[in-house]
Amino acid sequence: MTAPIVVHVPDRHRFEVRVDGEVAGFAEYVVKGGRYFFVHTEIARGHEGLGLGSILARGALDEMRRLDAPVVPLCPFIAGWIERHPEYGDLVDRQLLDHLDAGR
Repeated sequence: MTAPIVVHVPDRHRFEVRVDGEVAGFAEYVVKGGRYFFVHTEIARGHEGLGLGSILARGALDEMRRLDAPVVPLCPFIAGWIERHPEYGDLVDRQLLDHLDAGR
């Protein structure tokens, strides 16, 4: 098995984690107002439990930092990952996220 890589696929609005050239998982987003709303993350069967979700989250968020793009983590996986890795908390548009949470 080769080392997993994270690839940004903007035309599909997602980041993919690939292993041996195969898509092993993805994190989908929607862009609105210059913000990236992460809405769904999935790891394929047979690839679960290998830490690929963390590799995917880190790779996607590192790209958001490089793009200087605010993040709104609506996906529970991405939100939880950021909570466990506070060094990525500065990427989150807290004001908008709080506003959305208040409306629920």
